[in-house]
Amino acid sequence: MSPGFSFLTAAALVAAGLTGPGVKPVDVRICASLDEAAPPGTGPVLLVFFSIECPVCYQELFEARYLVDRGRWPVAVIGVSLALRDDLQAFLEKYAWTSPVVLDRRKALFRRFKVDAVPYKALLVGTEAVYRDDPYLGSDARREELTKCLTRLFSR
Repeated sequence: MSPGFSFLTAAALVAAGLTGPGVKPVDVRICASLDEAAPPGTGPVLLVFFSIECPVCYQELFEARYLVDRGRWPVAVIGVSLALRDDLQAFLEKYAWTSPVVLDRRKALFRRFKVDAVPYKALLVGTEAVYRDDPYLGSDARREELTKCLTRLFSR
């Protein structure tokens, strides 16, 4: 495993069925826009802005998927990346990532959600962002805040 790739991340990948013995190669879905990745009306979406060159960033991507799956919340987890298409394709295949990823080379989503640094998460219900990461909090505190938001949203 590469530096920064934690045991928790590895466990999350295996638990989510993303890697491990007997896992077959999957088709990766690289989308040009958010509407292509999650058409309007498909339900809540958790955007995870990440870099394939930053272990902390892609760890957040995997852990976001694990968090949603573990909570059994009806939320689509969608990655957002600025990577080159071929590099992103190789990364997604390596980690058998099955959820859509928006290739945002023109930074449309980065600007829309005012993302200055990755990793960053935003939870959308329709077109409204009901949660955005607080960049001043650590990763554990951000995960806790996101969990609280998801719990409030789906406990109604």
